[in-house]
Amino acid sequence: MAQDADFQKGIQRIGELVEQLESAADPNTRAVAKELLESLMALHGSALERMLEIAFESGGPGETIIRKCGSDELVSSVLLLYGLHPESLQTRVTRALENSRTFLESHSANAELVSVHEGGRVTVRLEVKSNGCGSTGAQVKSTLEAALQNAAPDAASIVVEEIGKSLMQSGFVSVAQLENGTSMTALYAARAERSGD
Repeated sequence: MAQDADFQKGIQRIGELVEQLESAADPNTRAVAKELLESLMALHGSALERMLEIAFESGGPGETIIRKCGSDELVSSVLLLYGLHPESLQTRVTRALENSRTFLESHSANAELVSVHEGGRVTVRLEVKSNGCGSTGAQVKSTLEAALQNAAPDAASIVVEEIGKSLMQSGFVSVAQLENGTSMTALYAARAERSGD
């Protein structure tokens, strides 16, 4: 979409300008530029917050507008920038998992939200059940991580923990497996069966 391309170009240009300002030789110029940027951000943030308050005060139609703003990719990214997104981090992550369900099922995979910590750390558990090559599991994990990052760019970190067969096939033995009493004999037998010994 042209709007997405223009938005990406705008973001890239802002990044370039910030880099130029940071590399300016004169520390006073850098300080003034930083103060100007912070002042503009504060002004815009206050105005956006007031716009959302006015919409909310109008009742049902305003709440619908706010929800639509939260689901629009361009508007949502600006609301996130100012910490004004109408949906919580957990809600956005949960929706991303729901929207990924069809893709995950097509790859014999399942994902569930484990936690969203107060500091913004998101933990998701991914289970890939297929007997295919390891690249399929890596592709599923990568695609899921991208979907979560798009939904929650404000997350401090997104951790996708892999469980199940894909880890056993790699020869990895998790601490959880050891704590759950999985015997080393059983693990060696499973490895030998896979390698044809």
